[in-house]
Amino acid sequence: MRGIIRVGDTHTHGGRVESGAATSKVMGHAVARVGDTCSCLVHGTCTIVEGDPDFNVEGRAAAFDGHKTSCGAALNSSVVDSGRI
Repeated sequence: MRGIIRVGDTHTHGGRVESGAATSKVMGHAVARVGDTCSCLVHGTCTIVEGDPDFNVEGRAAAFDGHKTSCGAALNSSVVDSGRI
């Protein structure tokens, strides 16, 4: 299962997801989507550029484990039991 990405989840460049959906939450944390921002220890600020087009959250594709940021990092879900098969 690919876990959904939420605000606070990390990525492979050492940063974390900083923004997410206004009202859609999983286990108390906002769901991250294409266009939401991340911090990056290598590149500064980046955005999520990949998501599942079949899983729309507040008008944008939701991000899942392994999806990429604009700086090339792969997102890491902290909730591997909540996502897509």
